[in-house]
Amino acid sequence: MTPPIAVCWDVDGTLLRAGRVGGSVLRAAFAEVTGLDAPEGVVMGGLTDRLVADAYRDLLPREAAAALHARGDEYGVSFAAAVTRAWAGRDAELAAVTAPLPGVPETVAALAAEPEVTQVVVTGNVRAGAEAKLRAAGLADPDGPLDLDRGAYGHLGGPRSTLVHAARAALEAHHDAPVVLVVVGDTPRDVEAAHAAGAIAVGVATGAASVDDLHASGAEHVFGDLSDPRRLVAVVRGTREDWSHTTRGGS
Repeated sequence: MTPPIAVCWDVDGTLLRAGRVGGSVLRAAFAEVTGLDAPEGVVMGGLTDRLVADAYRDLLPREAAAALHARGDEYGVSFAAAVTRAWAGRDAELAAVTAPLPGVPETVAALAAEPEVTQVVVTGNVRAGAEAKLRAAGLADPDGPLDLDRGAYGHLGGPRSTLVHAARAALEAHHDAPVVLVVVGDTPRDVEAAHAAGAIAVGVATGAASVDDLHASGAEHVFGDLSDPRRLVAVVRGTREDWSHTTRGGS
């Protein structure tokens, strides 16, 4: 029996662009939790919000960084909670700068028409941030195809692969069966996380990473963008067929 397939969507740079609102939120949260200004120079593409907290900490002068290290996991947990609070009331600001990327609504709709395909969000944003951005882009309809309850979000600590593992666990509990994952993201970190969790990686060069960067990271499939929904649908169908052939060959 062919297992269900889940498409795990990254948000920023893959589904949508949301301007610089997220950076403002993260800096406000850092100031709330530490009393310090967030340092410059953090390259955030592919990081979770918890990993951004670590990156801010590690760019501080030695004594200030040591004080945050001494707080242990409490620092990261407090930062994620502060980020969640800082997203409150940002809807109007987001609406002015946020838009889905080319072909995204059509691709999401095309995948929704495929049998046994679930679509979830696996994002470095905390859930409040992800939902705010998706609402602003018109992608968060409660009755729509994106299952926000079985995704994974950036309040979780650890490497980005933790998110993919968490999404797999939630989906397999829901289906009571193994699930094949296809992770769609715009950074090499998305690709690395997918492979670390046993998923197929699709790179989309609509963020800072180029097509060549995504190929070099080892993505099984790389697209310049999602303007042709048929391409990702074909990947999902092909993944199902490959799994079926492998299973029959090993039986």
